[in-house]
Amino acid sequence: MGVIALLALFATLWVPAAAANSWSHVTTPNHAPPEVIGSPAAGCVSGAVILPPTGVGYQVMRLSRHRNYGHPSLIHFVRTLGEALVTNHTGVMLVGDLSQPRGGPTASLHRSHQNGLDVDLWYWLPDVARERHLDDDEVETLAAPSMVNRASQSLDLTHWTSAQVELVRLVATSPEVDRIFVNPVIKKTLCEQESDRGWLHTVRPWWGHDDHLHVRLHCPPGNEACVSQKPIPTGDGCDSELDWWLQAIATAPKAAPPPPPPAPVLPAACESVLHAH
Repeated sequence: MGVIALLALFATLWVPAAAANSWSHVTTPNHAPPEVIGSPAAGCVSGAVILPPTGVGYQVMRLSRHRNYGHPSLIHFVRTLGEALVTNHTGVMLVGDLSQPRGGPTASLHRSHQNGLDVDLWYWLPDVARERHLDDDEVETLAAPSMVNRASQSLDLTHWTSAQVELVRLVATSPEVDRIFVNPVIKKTLCEQESDRGWLHTVRPWWGHDDHLHVRLHCPPGNEACVSQKPIPTGDGCDSELDWWLQAIATAPKAAPPPPPPAPVLPAACESVLHAH
């Protein structure tokens, strides 16, 4: 097959992503069986389910964004985690972005969270015994406190406690979790303090993530259109790779910011999801 024929075939399989605003303006899921399509950074979700604003052990933040949707496996994971936090008397989990009603790129160019398998969880855990939910204004305006003292590149122990460690541990040991992104300083601290470091395998250092952890689930069984991320290397990750990250964030303020990534190219099937009734 020649180059031109290959390009023509490629064009039938993939289409440029619709403008982010097109996905952001859709306020309801499509009526179809649940299906994860594409990858977290270039995909969509069909038949998504809403995460209710409040539930046992959790409350959703920034409801005005309409990003509290996901594949049923993600919704089940969040609700189960909230119940576990209450059972352990750990705290009430504040939930950030999941996906938009049909996934896809966001207007703010949040580069992942597109296929219904990602969720942001604040590290800050309000007391489990509080007598009220956050009100509408607090849900929209409260900021997630950073766990990292950026000047010293160390943990801020006024915020980081055993409760945050327990949250990360519960997530990391959940079998449906593929990986968790945390600030490299947080990963370093866990490596230094945990005697059993096997569960740190899925805890991955990444830029930012000092005020929330980013959770990504495995592709659900039977979702053939779901694109998995490259497997994590073996080991606990407390090695030279972590050293690189710590050096990178220490020197990042002195370096020029990286160019913005190109717009994602979505699977052709996402066009039907976007425009379905």
